[in-house]
Amino acid sequence: MNSGAAVVLVFLVIAAVLVVGGITWGIVALVRRQAYINSVKQRGWLFVNSPAFDAVARLGNPPFGIGFERRPDDQIIGATSTGRPFQVIEYKNDHWSGWVGMVTLSRRLPELWITGGETGPRYGVLAQDVPAPPQLGPGWRVGALDVPYANAVLTAQLCQQLNALAAGQPGVNLSIDGDQVVVLDPPRKELDKLGQWLEQLGALAAVIDATPLDQWIQPEPPPRLTFYHHPEWYWIGVDDSLLEFTPVNRGGHGHRTDQVIRGRDGDGPPFIAFEHHWKTQRTESYTDSNGNSQTRTVTEHHSEPILGFQLPIRMPPLTVGRKGLSSGIEFESAEFNRRFAIFAQDPKYAYDVIHPRQMEYLMASQGAPFRIEGEWVWFSPGEHSQPAIAHCSAYLRGFLGGVPRFVWRNLGLSESPFPPLEIPAAR
Repeated sequence: MNSGAAVVLVFLVIAAVLVVGGITWGIVALVRRQAYINSVKQRGWLFVNSPAFDAVARLGNPPFGIGFERRPDDQIIGATSTGRPFQVIEYKNDHWSGWVGMVTLSRRLPELWITGGETGPRYGVLAQDVPAPPQLGPGWRVGALDVPYANAVLTAQLCQQLNALAAGQPGVNLSIDGDQVVVLDPPRKELDKLGQWLEQLGALAAVIDATPLDQWIQPEPPPRLTFYHHPEWYWIGVDDSLLEFTPVNRGGHGHRTDQVIRGRDGDGPPFIAFEHHWKTQRTESYTDSNGNSQTRTVTEHHSEPILGFQLPIRMPPLTVGRKGLSSGIEFESAEFNRRFAIFAQDPKYAYDVIHPRQMEYLMASQGAPFRIEGEWVWFSPGEHSQPAIAHCSAYLRGFLGGVPRFVWRNLGLSESPFPPLEIPAAR
């Protein structure tokens, strides 16, 4: 046998060993998984292999309520010894993946965040720090939007339950999300430990139920996919009719929408946001293995974010962008002229809208470029994401609040539809 054949033989043997090893490992993993599922069922719990999104639809605080990709996976459902419903579920979004355990409360309550040990704040949480009660001991952090509410929840009895839950665990990352007490990283691999942990979590929930918190009861949310701190946003998914009037790229073929969202923030203008996908084809030349020149058709896939806000009245064209090759209209501020390019058919209208205070706002806010076309304001957000939409929404609301009242009156409205906001510019 020559050396080349020997090398090939060795390679084939190694490949065969790897294939057999992979198959063996797959069989072992499958057997272990089935044994785990059987153990779950023996406890009287239910194991769901591919739960519907309804399993987490009522949850709106991180890790839920964040991003556009939200995927629940394996789920365990049951009740504690006192009959309190629980679920332990695998969950993944754009920014986090892992397991979550939760038990049900008797009331829907505002968000509350409690962490201790080897853990940290969850991605996207918007809350202020609240001093942790001394009964908790060192290393605990508390976050809430309503400090009196947080103080009312954190009774001595709850602190005792939190310390009991933390015993033997590297850390505790707990929150109240509506009518659920939610904890990250439950000990789900060992069912005996998981059962004890769920009983502890149920006892903790019982303490919260027994605490007088009725003044903070929250209303039932609408039955739809929610967005954290954006209660008026709602998920559409696909709506290709939007392609008929939105400023999408018209080239190519196979145009479609994805991740369509509608909504508004407070008294700001309503918006539509989605990702536009399309394809183009081109012909390229190449040399085949025989040295002959050939041609082939290559399909390229494209996408772009689309974000538009609908105004209550048609407004003259106006573009607010970053300084580029075109200088645009000159304003009295040299710094503003250096950083911004403003375009309008009527310079006087631009001066009326972009007054000195408006210039200060635009320079401080660092917002994305936008253009006003009739009843719509179209942004170039750079990406289709929850933070990008939220930032553009706040940025535009501040801008519209700075449009003088006489401009709105000249357009046919008796008053400004967007009163000035006495808040710092969004950053």
